[in-house]
Amino acid sequence: MLLFNIFSLLFILYNQAYWISSLLPQKYISSLTCNLTYTTLLSTFKQLNPDENILQKLEKIPEDVDFIIVGAGSAGCVLANRLSENKSWNVILIEEGGEEPLIASIPASLPALEKISRHYQTISDGNFCLANNGCNYISGKVMGGTSSINGMLYVRGNKEDFDNWAKMGNPGWRYEEVLPYFIKSEDNRDKDIVRENPGYHGIGGYQSLERLSYKDPIANNLLKALREIGYNDTDLNGANQIGSMHAQAIAKDGSRASANVAFIRPIREKRSNLLIRTNARVIKIIIDTETKRAIGVEFISTKTGATKVVMARKEVIVSAGTIESAKLLMISGIGPRDELQKHNINVVQNSPVGQNLQDHVTFMGIRYKLQEGEFLYNPDCAIRQLHLNEYLKFKNGPFSSVGIPHATAFLQSHLVPNSSAPDIQFIFLPNTTSTDSCMYYNSFYQKIILLSPKSRGYVKLNESDPFWGNPVINFKYFSDSSDLERIIKGNQIGLKLINTTAVGESIFKFDTTPLTNCEQYEFNTENYWRCSAVNYTTSLYHSSGTCKMGPRNDSEAVVDARLRVYGIKSLRVADASIMPFVTRANLHATIMMIAEKAGAMIKEDWT
Repeated sequence: MLLFNIFSLLFILYNQAYWISSLLPQKYISSLTCNLTYTTLLSTFKQLNPDENILQKLEKIPEDVDFIIVGAGSAGCVLANRLSENKSWNVILIEEGGEEPLIASIPASLPALEKISRHYQTISDGNFCLANNGCNYISGKVMGGTSSINGMLYVRGNKEDFDNWAKMGNPGWRYEEVLPYFIKSEDNRDKDIVRENPGYHGIGGYQSLERLSYKDPIANNLLKALREIGYNDTDLNGANQIGSMHAQAIAKDGSRASANVAFIRPIREKRSNLLIRTNARVIKIIIDTETKRAIGVEFISTKTGATKVVMARKEVIVSAGTIESAKLLMISGIGPRDELQKHNINVVQNSPVGQNLQDHVTFMGIRYKLQEGEFLYNPDCAIRQLHLNEYLKFKNGPFSSVGIPHATAFLQSHLVPNSSAPDIQFIFLPNTTSTDSCMYYNSFYQKIILLSPKSRGYVKLNESDPFWGNPVINFKYFSDSSDLERIIKGNQIGLKLINTTAVGESIFKFDTTPLTNCEQYEFNTENYWRCSAVNYTTSLYHSSGTCKMGPRNDSEAVVDARLRVYGIKSLRVADASIMPFVTRANLHATIMMIAEKAGAMIKEDWT
């Protein structure tokens, strides 16, 4: 009990990012490093996590509140923080997942976070997702949402993205108008980036940003190689997005700073007007069909099965993510008439919910392997224990990094007319069988990412179980053939790395083993790479667009420029689903901006 109380106190002080350090008993270190499966990690850290009831407010859930926020991800955490700043408003934040475990804050623990993820299987409809068998798609189901399980990159997108949102009939969303909301969130801890890019960064916001202190040696080689082929250092969040960078991370002092860590933990025990309910799945938005006003939600405890209704005096805000926000609207009667009637759902509002689905389609055909006998680190127990000790004591070493993915570049395929923005991104992903860390590997992929896809897919309700089953997800990759052409062009540029001095002098080399299903083509020919793109295309987990923001005359628009759902009063959507088209970036930064702007608009509307 004493050990539990000590670590409960450390957890409550966790927003300062000084946790477990050298006080962690040696027997726990041994367990962590010698058998780092997720199950072992979770059972080991169970004693280090407080029971959820310590963090949950113990008073009875009120019958009504001012604002109900559905989903505690990148958007929901920001909104809960900003709306509860008004002490006269009562806010409830409802999250289907549980508390964010301590292990999530170790950057290198990325492969161990599967159990706090929601898993979907997409369909392919004949459109190139791992040889037409569909893709695995994941998102976070935990406090912090996907920001608690992602690769931690902080990239905002390009000026052209937001200017085009505004040109599509969404006033207030030009780059100059949204930039202040990006800056508002930031506590940028890299002084050189702030100094060299005036007007683009903030200090003192809730979201800590920093370049992770440990630099994977192969990542350093890759950045040198990128510079050799013309992609020089740049601030991807500054004036010029084309180039390469050791990307900034959502981190503080070597630990992950998810939206939960950044926006909720500092205020959670300080604001009595903010109630947080975890392990609670919202199963319906309650709508007054006469006034067509959202008046509350019904949710069910995933622990006990008990249901509860909470009413909203002012608004219901849906921030459940691109897939779940669309599903929740549809099962609540807001969606395409034919789709709802097919499932015997009463149509409250005929709306194009679930259309306009987009993702950063990703090709992972270029592979590198370390030279024979080489391994980046010897992944035996003794080495892991040294690395973990270094992290626990100093927040440094391999465990303080996600490794090579933070070596990234943004470039142009030159196949998009009248655009100065990048449309291709390179990242590198370790090929590891380790279940505990992304730092132990002997081969890796160069991923070619299409940043501005033209293909559009859809989300529909599960055919046999629309309420409880996972929805039908079809990204329809390459349904617009120009997307495939740009992927192939990006791959051609990526192959230039092979002949750089930096790669030639490194411990890794280009893997010339033909990919399965493409052996019939001569290796490294255009036909070979086209075959590979069909067979080795996957998701980057950057879905967006299913509750599209647009003017009323846009046949695909679900919400207006103030994120209000058309045809339903007192209901907004604020997450990646409102993007008219996906930004040229990892999505966490943009989702936080959307939530910051939504919070400001809600305050304007109600004060």
